Amino acid sequence: MKKTSLFFAAIAAWLAMLSWVRPLMLPDEGRYAGVAWEMLRSHSHAVPLLNGMPYFHKPPLFYWLAEASFSVFGLNEFAARLPSVLAAWLAAAGLYLFVRRRRDAGTAAVATLILVTLPFFYGAAQFANLDMLVASLISLCILAGAEALLRAREGASPRGMMLACAVLAGLAVLAKGLIGVALPAAVLVLWVASARRWKDLLVLLWPPAIGVFLAVAVPWFWLMQLRYPEFFHYFFIYQQFERFSAGGFNNVQPAWFYLPVLAALALPWSAWAAGLFDKRFWTAPGGELRRLALVWLAVILAFFSIPSSKLIGYIVPALPAFAFLLAEVVMSVRRSGRSLRWRRLFPLSVMGAATLCGAAMAAAAAYSHQAPKSLATDIGTRLRPGDTLVALHQYPFQLQLYSRSPAPMWVVDDWLDPQIPLRDNWRKELYDAAHFDPVQGQQVLLSDRLLRERLCAAPAGERYWIWGGADDAARKPFLANRQPVLSEDRSRVWLVEAGDGLMRQACGETPIAGLQ
Repeated sequence: MKKTSLFFAAIAAWLAMLSWVRPLMLPDEGRYAGVAWEMLRSHSHAVPLLNGMPYFHKPPLFYWLAEASFSVFGLNEFAARLPSVLAAWLAAAGLYLFVRRRRDAGTAAVATLILVTLPFFYGAAQFANLDMLVASLISLCILAGAEALLRAREGASPRGMMLACAVLAGLAVLAKGLIGVALPAAVLVLWVASARRWKDLLVLLWPPAIGVFLAVAVPWFWLMQLRYPEFFHYFFIYQQFERFSAGGFNNVQPAWFYLPVLAALALPWSAWAAGLFDKRFWTAPGGELRRLALVWLAVILAFFSIPSSKLIGYIVPALPAFAFLLAEVVMSVRRSGRSLRWRRLFPLSVMGAATLCGAAMAAAAAYSHQAPKSLATDIGTRLRPGDTLVALHQYPFQLQLYSRSPAPMWVVDDWLDPQIPLRDNWRKELYDAAHFDPVQGQQVLLSDRLLRERLCAAPAGERYWIWGGADDAARKPFLANRQPVLSEDRSRVWLVEAGDGLMRQACGETPIAGLQ
């Protein structure tokens, strides 16, 4: 027991290591951490907020966890990434406990060690978005459901594990939506079908477990529908179904995209996958668990290969199954009597994988320095009560979080552009959010003309921190002849005070032709 506790502690330390050393990467980490910060700042714990408006692209579980983390550890990168770190640790612990019960402690340790040193898994564990949380809950749900079925086959009671499976499925739905229950159900049903054990379906359909699942998953969605009558259509029809089948969203890739991605991002462990093509591997005793892992891996890869738009993080739920299969290959090599090969290859794989994990985080840290965190924190040290943040033709997701701004910012763009609803970017996110709160949308989503009118009508002394690009000074009359107070790379920040000489001069001019 003591050795297991030390092993779990070491895994936790490994997964958390370096999680605080780099700024939040944009846009994803800035978006998800920023939404959680807005919820905490605004005491809007039920409704996710993006720039003060309801943000229903994703359910709230990650935001709730990040809110709690910010409340305990403060507003920093470690706190933002802690939900992903904890989710990764739970997935690793769940895999260890399942494999130790169904195989042995050695295989469990190897499978867990492979999982947490997969560069793919390690990177997802240190990224503040939904991928690892969803992957962990789906994986734990599958493991709990499989354990329940195995107990039923042995004549033991499956009820406790089925209730756990139901709770995990409900939480997975709160983390990402319908895939939280659909993917575990597909894996378990196909595993049952592969063994032709049709009576196992009665275990999966146990009414109390279904009731527990509904009690966990339904209330938040029902509450949002009561508050926002178009919520169900937007979240389930548009976000869950139409986006899945549409081809105009992020990163269009061919159907085979995830196979090379998995092979590359699991190096050097993926080299051991050659053993999966040995027929004897699948005919050896104990093949039932290997078949479960194969079905699990195939379902995740196949499901996310269907839509033309593909993101790398979607297949993180397949990694525990992949790690188990690789561990089975490793242990079969060890048991084959080729001990010298085992002693050489396995430690080399561990060291190589750990090195790649560190290198990946170093590369991420180098890339993150391009994100202008320092501008946002500098603004935060200078903000006064009543100051307003303004963003010109961009939405810096990190600005409100790092500046700890107490209010939403004004975002300036052509919000009447008919192309906005057709493109998957920050403009569409804000545009959709304003649909659920038009009053707030009119307050924070401005045209160039409306921004100029507000600045010119503002009482003398009001201050505006205007975030823009290097070329914005030439296009905005109120920035003409005004030097930025902060700059980094291509980003510039101007401090505009209503009623100062430059502002009076700009307000007295005839608007530039074409300015709207």
